[in-house]
Amino acid sequence: LQIFLGALAFSFFAKGFSGSYMKSMSSQIERRFEISSSIFGIIDGSFEIGNLMVMVLVSYLGPRVHRPKIIAVGCLIMSVGAFLSVMPQFLTGRYNYERITVSVDNSSTSVSACSPVSSEGLPVTDATETPSTMINVGCEKTTNSYLWLFVLVGNLLRGIGEAPIMPLGVSYIDDFSKEENSAFYIGLVRSSGMFGPTLGFLLGSFCASLWVDIGIVNTDAISINPKDTRWVGAWWLGLLICGAVNFIASLPFWFLPYSLPKEEENENLKISHLMPKQLFSVFSRVYSIYLSIADFLPALRKLFGNSIFVVFIFLTILQYNSLVGMITYETKFMEQQFNVSVAKAIFLIGVILLPITILGMFLGGFLIKKFKLHITEMAKFACITFIVAYLLNLLYFTCNCEVLQVAGLTAPYSGTKHLSSSKHIYMASCNAECGCKVDQWDPVCGDNGITYTTACFAGCKSSSGTGRNMVFHNCSCVEGQGLGPGNSSAVLGQCQRESCTKAFPYFLALQTACAFILALGGTPTYMIMFRSVSPDLKSFAVGIETLGGRVLGGLPAPIYFGALIDETCLKWGTKSCGGSGSCRVYDTKEFR
Repeated sequence: LQIFLGALAFSFFAKGFSGSYMKSMSSQIERRFEISSSIFGIIDGSFEIGNLMVMVLVSYLGPRVHRPKIIAVGCLIMSVGAFLSVMPQFLTGRYNYERITVSVDNSSTSVSACSPVSSEGLPVTDATETPSTMINVGCEKTTNSYLWLFVLVGNLLRGIGEAPIMPLGVSYIDDFSKEENSAFYIGLVRSSGMFGPTLGFLLGSFCASLWVDIGIVNTDAISINPKDTRWVGAWWLGLLICGAVNFIASLPFWFLPYSLPKEEENENLKISHLMPKQLFSVFSRVYSIYLSIADFLPALRKLFGNSIFVVFIFLTILQYNSLVGMITYETKFMEQQFNVSVAKAIFLIGVILLPITILGMFLGGFLIKKFKLHITEMAKFACITFIVAYLLNLLYFTCNCEVLQVAGLTAPYSGTKHLSSSKHIYMASCNAECGCKVDQWDPVCGDNGITYTTACFAGCKSSSGTGRNMVFHNCSCVEGQGLGPGNSSAVLGQCQRESCTKAFPYFLALQTACAFILALGGTPTYMIMFRSVSPDLKSFAVGIETLGGRVLGGLPAPIYFGALIDETCLKWGTKSCGGSGSCRVYDTKEFR
């Protein structure tokens, strides 16, 4: 039993580790495959679909199958899913981020963004490549744009593999441990699994700060930094680690028996008549599976005839919707609202929010034990915590942050006349002769604190420096903002919003308080379900609760949250073949 407990604790760790890592990579996957948030929502939801395909069957047939071996197969399938998700990285070429072509002045090292030549150019690939290969970049193969389907199928497999771990593992402990020890053991296994998500987010933070093609490309030649919305981290590296961890988690289960002696019993094995007994056990197992399938509908009717259980299911669905939607797009929200790099946002979630949530869950369980709360007292306690958390949530609206000032998009080219035509809102008299491409995004920040979609739209005629240290000079549109000719320069990257960065600690403190209070009420809520259903239906109730939460919460939430977030996009990126990619700038007020 001790070996099983250790193995199960590690498998709980492994599933939490890979699940949270996948969540933390949402922005990286969107940008790498140039997809919208709603499509990432479908990728994210595929995990739930996989889980649901087998969850009820596994929960129900649980005690009648070889549980350790089924868990081993589950961990192995999760490992295969993680490795499959990595495939696109090795099937596609390098990641070429959107970038304008600049013309080089023969007489010097200076380059000009504003020249009629740039209107003919294609997005430049990494500066390490020779000019001849740049010209032949052309269009990426159409098949490349569907490679995200590998990630979707990999995630689906992870969902299938994870399904047996919880119901079979918990019922196995419950069956073969002393009654007074089983709750302690289950708590121990679940709490050790809590370290998985924290480490998963920390790994996500590390991988997001590394360039996607690390080891192939000279990173000094890259002109963007991790705060840029075109930056893609080494998303695939962490998935390789997740796959390896899941594979290791499967190994001990292959060597564990179908059943164990009960903790207090000293089993006396009789070797005689072993073969007939084994045959009898196989027949009885098949017969019990047949009987259990026949009992399925009456058990379901009994559960849904329990009004407390039905109310609990509705509550679970609402909470799943809120939490899954929030966790999936949390890093994107922090990045867009508060000017924080995705790597830093992931790190803060892993180091502050998750440990606080774990503490809240522990404290909730401790209070139940300490004050010996009955079912009605637990319901009141949970109700108070949720109302307090809801009221605290309203304070999010005060975490104000101005929208990024982009010339021609959210801010006017002041002092200059707009050229009519809805498509050319970026065009003004100061850049009309530059021949700029409208659909590009390679932002520069002018001395006037306004961001321009490209150096061409800022009307920049010369530059100094290389790579990410390049500075553009003689920018006619920046001059037009009431600054003298001496101040008309622009640097690579969008302008920083200082007030947003200052508001970030308050947002983090508010979120930490909300997470703690919600977690505090989480344990009592979960216990209400156990205390309100009959003992023989407990494991089935857990399966139904998980199914309801996932079908109506975990599955749709990332998709509709993603679709709503897409509605707040102001500027979409462009794929090499045309067509919109992932979002570059959001209306932060609408997003919030």
